[in-house]
Amino acid sequence: QIGMYFRLECPESGLCDHWDRTGSVQLIQNAGTDNAESIEILRHITPYRLGMSNYVDVTELAPLLKGTQTISSFIDTWVGPGHDQGEGWRVTMRFVFYPGPPAAPDEVINVWGRRSITVGQSGEGETVPDQIEPVSFFVPSDATRVVAHLTTTGHSFGNTLNCAEFCQMRHDVIINDDTYSTTPWRDDCDVNPVSPQFGTWEYGRNGWCPGAVSVGDKIDITDAVSKGADNVLDFNILLASGAVYENSSPVDLLPTTATSLKLYVYK
Repeated sequence: QIGMYFRLECPESGLCDHWDRTGSVQLIQNAGTDNAESIEILRHITPYRLGMSNYVDVTELAPLLKGTQTISSFIDTWVGPGHDQGEGWRVTMRFVFYPGPPAAPDEVINVWGRRSITVGQSGEGETVPDQIEPVSFFVPSDATRVVAHLTTTGHSFGNTLNCAEFCQMRHDVIINDDTYSTTPWRDDCDVNPVSPQFGTWEYGRNGWCPGAVSVGDKIDITDAVSKGADNVLDFNILLASGAVYENSSPVDLLPTTATSLKLYVYK
């Protein structure tokens, strides 16, 4: 079994970035080649002007976390040394391997490492279905369980309904003809132990809180897959009511959903 220790600290100057930023830790397979592929290990949102520390179970990625690997840490920010809104962070990652009952899947199928999907657009080629290509995946005949691990965080506000950060949205994972829905709204941001922060850290958000890890949703899709055969996965993003979201009053920064998806196959 594997745990991941993740820590953000302010730079030596003590000036952490003033804002909440999207962050991602990814495993880069075949790094430095044309076949490089990113697999998201951890999604987080930085706190306002503070550090944070988390310990997360990443046992499902045990089939990939062995040997020599390349790890990437990304934080979506524009500040740096000498900036009047902070100088960034120092990042520490550490993996802890420990004995216990076998818990890892036999195979990890990476669907999307981390991708940004624009929501609310209605023009040709701009809708959510237009941005999603259905994915084919094979499930071995001796599989006993298949789990989809979906991580979504909504970003931008000021658009219609204040999406995608401050509105509740539904995310559909469609396996063959079966639909599995999640609504990852966080209404517990005000009890975040990384507090008190600056800014609007107490407000509920679409899939995240400032200064917290977004662990995503794990969905058992075993009943929907065909074993010993190819299967088709599709994806959609709607309002929590199930209605199509239409952004009739867009601002400069269109609403987006940062999405990653993995499948865990157990035998």
